[in-house]
Amino acid sequence: MSKTFIVLGFVFLLNLTDQEFAWGKASGPVNIEAQIDNLKPSLGDIVNYSIKILHDPDIVLRMPEYKIPEGLEKIDSGNLIPIKKKQQITQKFWLKLRVDKTGPITFPSTPVWFDTPDQNKKIIPGKIMAPEINIVVQSLLKLEGNNPSLRDIKPIIKIKTPWTYYLWRGVLILCVLALIYYIWNKWKIKSDVKPEETLVLSAEEQAIKELKILEKRDWMKSGRVRDHFFELSEIFRRYLENRYLFPAQEWTSEEIVYHFKSFSDLSDNQKLKVRSILYDSDKIKFAKANMENCYDLIEPVTQFIKENIPSQVTTEQT
Repeated sequence: MSKTFIVLGFVFLLNLTDQEFAWGKASGPVNIEAQIDNLKPSLGDIVNYSIKILHDPDIVLRMPEYKIPEGLEKIDSGNLIPIKKKQQITQKFWLKLRVDKTGPITFPSTPVWFDTPDQNKKIIPGKIMAPEINIVVQSLLKLEGNNPSLRDIKPIIKIKTPWTYYLWRGVLILCVLALIYYIWNKWKIKSDVKPEETLVLSAEEQAIKELKILEKRDWMKSGRVRDHFFELSEIFRRYLENRYLFPAQEWTSEEIVYHFKSFSDLSDNQKLKVRSILYDSDKIKFAKANMENCYDLIEPVTQFIKENIPSQVTTEQT
């Protein structure tokens, strides 16, 4: 008799263990879980947030009410086809997000509303909450802190220069200035034609000109991938500085992205292109991405510049 009770107790405990680890075998009519595929992403990475709900067939789910925290930006969302198993239905909702802020980020508890019939077959609303999830976003620069290929700048060496060096240098400068003045004065007297105005290129024309020069160098094929992306990043930042009048060459990618968030002259899609170009080039510059599988960003940069030519410049060119 005691052996029978022991066997029954063992079977009971086995069922409890199976219910704890198997998906959706809890006794409630609705069960919910949430997860993020990468709990330690780096700046600019894409993370996927998903909610998985196990419910009875007579329960109708609504779309989750996502509350996206600061530091994450929504790219896309949707849901998978429901799967029926053992007289219950499994439904999965997903949300694709881009990380644009470093540090800890908490994805809050997400409510999911549903409709369910009561004992009198009357439809009543209900709500279930997905648990909150914490992630920690790492900076690209911190990840590269121990990279042996990155070396600090050497300190400046002070060299005492003799006074005779300055003296001869001053004499040389005076001679050059005198020669320039002589040539200019002689040309001014003989020339009756007014000098042509200096051609000033717009920010778009200057950037496209520099991109063509960079493309002719063909550094990608010769193995100078990082040099190529450093030069491409400088051309793009110089264009942003001349076009939108802010010190883009002195700011970090994070500061530029934050500056454009409240910028009304660019659409959301154009802001996303700026962010992608900056972060993708940073990954190559700081040796985070695999340089063998990287793709050239000259075409996306050229396309962005052409899409944002001012209307006056476009009319004049036409």
